[in-house]
Amino acid sequence: MLNNTITLSIRPKWPDIPDHYAVRSQGQEIGRIRHAADAGRPDRSWEWFIVIPMGLPAWASGAAQDRDAAVKAFSAAWGRLLNETQPERLQRAWELQGAAQSRAAETGLPPPVIAG
Repeated sequence: MLNNTITLSIRPKWPDIPDHYAVRSQGQEIGRIRHAADAGRPDRSWEWFIVIPMGLPAWASGAAQDRDAAVKAFSAAWGRLLNETQPERLQRAWELQGAAQSRAAETGLPPPVIAG
């Protein structure tokens, strides 16, 4: 029987910046959840987005009224992405991310910033 459990780790992205979280799964950073600085509507005060180095559909990001709702929406989108993406494609994305991080370490330059 296949285990369909997805474990996400949500921790502060930077120690000095409140309400901005990195989301990790299986040792990879896969996204962010943060309080929207310019939230003009109370139902959109938190935003979330999947950030992996591959083309992503529009539903891979969104907004929510509170942090818990953002976590739930992110989790649902990540589960959907896993179901709709071939494992080989995700593996290529992880390899690309690793290569970019290695190159940054070798050159002393900061790693590339993933938009979001």
